Amino acid sequence: MLLAELAEQYVLPRGAEETHGALVSDALIEEVHPFGGPGAPLISEYAAPEVAALLGISRRKATILIEGAVHLKWQLPGLYERMSRLLVEADRAVQASYSVSGLPPELARIVIERWLPIQERYSWTGAFNKLSELIAEVDPHRAEEEAQALQQRQVTVTTGKGNLGDAAVGYIEATVDVVDAKLFDAALTQIAGLLQSVHGDDSPMAIRRAKAFGVLSRPAYALALIQRGAQAESDPSPSLPIEQEADDRQPRHSDSDRLLPGSCTGHTCGTITIPIEKLLPKVGIEVVIDADAVGADAVARIDEATVIATTTLAELLGGKSVQLRPVIDLPRVPSEHQYRPSLAMRRAVLRRWRHEAFPFSHRRTGGLDLDHVQPYRSDGTPGQTSQRNLIPLGRGNHRAKTARLWMVRIDNLGRALWESPLGYRYVVTPYGTEPVLPLRLYGRDRQRSA
Repeated sequence: MLLAELAEQYVLPRGAEETHGALVSDALIEEVHPFGGPGAPLISEYAAPEVAALLGISRRKATILIEGAVHLKWQLPGLYERMSRLLVEADRAVQASYSVSGLPPELARIVIERWLPIQERYSWTGAFNKLSELIAEVDPHRAEEEAQALQQRQVTVTTGKGNLGDAAVGYIEATVDVVDAKLFDAALTQIAGLLQSVHGDDSPMAIRRAKAFGVLSRPAYALALIQRGAQAESDPSPSLPIEQEADDRQPRHSDSDRLLPGSCTGHTCGTITIPIEKLLPKVGIEVVIDADAVGADAVARIDEATVIATTTLAELLGGKSVQLRPVIDLPRVPSEHQYRPSLAMRRAVLRRWRHEAFPFSHRRTGGLDLDHVQPYRSDGTPGQTSQRNLIPLGRGNHRAKTARLWMVRIDNLGRALWESPLGYRYVVTPYGTEPVLPLRLYGRDRQRSA
C-alpha cells in the first residue's frame, strides 16, 4: 500500500531543471510508465531508484514491487481492499492480479471473486493451479490460444559444443502436445525396464531412461527389444541372438545394439511377430469433464497435466487407441475386509483425494501409500479397508503418522483432522486445508479432545 501511494505521488522536486541545468531537461528528461494498466496514473521512472535506495534492493526488484502494487490497486480494487484488511496475503494478491491480466476486466473480477474464498485452503502452488483452472473456464480465447500453441510444436536437438565436460552429451528440447508427452514418458520407462530385464543393464533408472531415448531413435532396434521382452514373458529364458562379428572380430555395432537378430538385414530388421497392441506402452490419463460442461466454452481437466478446452481434447486424442473406463460411483464402492485395498478401492480413494491428505500438501497421489487412519487389526474385523479409513500419504508423512508424531482422525464429514507435535490443528479436505486454533490456546481438556 505504501509502495503504491509513494509511486503515484512521486515527482521530481520543483526546480530540478534549474539545479541540474540542461542535464535534466535534455539528456535525463523524466519518463513515465503505465505500470498500473488502463486508468491508472503514470509512474515516474525515478520512483524505482528511490525505492531501491530506501529498501537496499536492486532497481529491477524495486520496479517489480512498484508495478505489482500499482497494478493490483487500480485493476482489481476489490482484491486490493481485501488485501488491505489482511484477508489475503499481499504477495498472493499481486500474483493473482498478474495471472488475470490477460482477461477482460469484468471476467477478471468474476474469477477473483470465485478464487478468493477458497485460496487460503491451498499452498501457493495449489492456489494458483486452482486460479488457472478458473481462468480456463471463462477465458473466451482459450481454445484459440491452445490451437495456436499446437501449431508451434517443435523439437530442437543440440550436440556438445566441444567444451570440456559437455562434448560427449547432447540436449533435446521438445514442445509437444500433452498426451504425446505422457506417452513418450511411458515409452522411456518401458524401454528402460527392458534394458535391465532383457539386456542385463544395471545402470540407475535415470541413466537407463537416457539410454532409452537413444534406443527409440533406432526403431528397428527398439522393436526387436520390445518383442524380446514380450517373448520373455512366455519363455522365461529366451535365447538372445548376438549379432555376427565383422572381419576384425568385433561386433558390427555397440554393445547396446547386440540384441538385433544376427540375420537382420535391411527392411526385414524388426519384423513384427507379436500383436502390435501388446508392444505399445500404455498410459493412464484421467479426464474429468463436469456434467454441465457443454458448448464451445467447455473445459476438461487432464489429471496431473493441465486444463484444456474440450475441442482441444478431441484433437489430442485423435488417431490414438483409447480405452474408456466407467465412471466410479464413489458412494457405492463397498468396504473390504483384506489389508491391501483392491484396485477398485485404490482408484476410488485416489479419485476423491487428488492430492496428499496432509496439511497444505499439493503432492499428487499417484504413487503414494494408502494408509489406514485407524490401524488395521488382524482379528478379522470386517470393513476396515474403506474410503472412510484410507488416505493417501507420502512415505515421510506416513512414517510421522505411524510414529504418532502427527495425529489424525476422520470426522463424520470425511475430513482428515490433523494435530501437529506442537499442538496446531488442521482440517484437510479434498478441496484444501483450513488451519484451526492450536489446542494450547484453550487447554487440552478431555471434552475438547473428544
